[in-house]
Amino acid sequence: MVLAALRRSLGFELEAAHFDHQLRGRRAAATEMRFVSSLAERLSIPLHVGAGDVRLHARERKMSVEEAARELRYSFLATTASGANCASVAVGHTTSDQAETVLLHLVRGTGLRGLAGMSPSAAWPVPTEHTLALIRPLLSSSREHTAQCCDALGLAPVDDPSNRSATQTRSRIRHELIPLLSSFNPRIEEALVRLASSASDDVALLEQLASTALQRARSAGEVRIERKRLSALPPSIQRHAVRLAVAQLLGDTRNLAERHVRSVIDASVGPAGTHLDLPRGIQVSVTRSAVILATQRSEPAPLPARAASLSVPGLIDFGPWRLKTELLTRRPSKLSTPDGLIAVLDADRCQDLRVRRWRPGDRFQPLGMQHAKKLQDFFVDAHVPRGERATLPLVVAKEGIAWVATQRPAEWAKVTSETTRFLRITGRT
Repeated sequence: MVLAALRRSLGFELEAAHFDHQLRGRRAAATEMRFVSSLAERLSIPLHVGAGDVRLHARERKMSVEEAARELRYSFLATTASGANCASVAVGHTTSDQAETVLLHLVRGTGLRGLAGMSPSAAWPVPTEHTLALIRPLLSSSREHTAQCCDALGLAPVDDPSNRSATQTRSRIRHELIPLLSSFNPRIEEALVRLASSASDDVALLEQLASTALQRARSAGEVRIERKRLSALPPSIQRHAVRLAVAQLLGDTRNLAERHVRSVIDASVGPAGTHLDLPRGIQVSVTRSAVILATQRSEPAPLPARAASLSVPGLIDFGPWRLKTELLTRRPSKLSTPDGLIAVLDADRCQDLRVRRWRPGDRFQPLGMQHAKKLQDFFVDAHVPRGERATLPLVVAKEGIAWVATQRPAEWAKVTSETTRFLRITGRT
């Protein structure tokens, strides 16, 4: 009703959506449907209707009925909103729901993120291909206040019987725990909401610091954490970085326990090639430079069998890689990057450039070493997983391998005090 009253003055379109979870029987579902249809007709807004078998979905996905209902509901809302060209979806959470959420997280065991509860606007809570925002316009109003507004407007909201169920934790918090806490503090809901607001401010700062360890994803369905940057962070911010990565990957951190977070952090200081399996299908892989969280483990795309010429300046696609070369007349401030995706070389030493993949018998003189060694031995010493070695492009000149992408340049191709022309190579996937 509030959004309908504001749509003209604020200039937005409004549509309604109703999802039947098929949990309460046909009669209850029909009652809810009549109420929603009548309200949509009264407000002159389109109504989208959907349904899903929550219990079947829960059995198939091996999750709780509550989780299955949430997943199906938000998937329906995402599809519906996208089809209606809506950028945001509004839900009806109130300050009372916020207080219950904080207590629910607290009794289950939570960190600072859980104490922050819900935010007025948030990223979409389940994986979706659509770009949507979730907004909670009633989060500053109590349940009692919204009920009073409905009464003033002549509305009699349909009650969900599960809200009175003694078997659901949230229901017991609402009807047992909050009344008990109110005997100690009559304004307990307000106190819990203030706690959530304070925790939310702290989480925002910590996540901003933690985000410095996150790298740009090289493919859909993955998030990368830079190992060096992660290890340089304080332990508490390391944990936020891992949780932030999971939230970016899946939309939330449900079922991610503290032991899972610590296992990722432990793996980040271990050898390359380590793999972990986390809840909800998250697969963790450790490379030389990064910890990769993905929804499915896929083999890296192979490089073409034939070498390709690399012009300077120039841009070339080589398999999944895009290589860019630039000729500079002034020495740049940085000769490399921690992820090994940029290298600056002596341009006069690097003639007739080609790019190709690794071949058995290749020899390479890594930066800082006096003699060349087998490239395979270099990969072993650098802890490059066996499956990744053939996916790294090699930039080759007359004198030999000048740069191994993600690793390091050759000693003979390095920039010196006598270098007058600088070759900068940038690799991206």
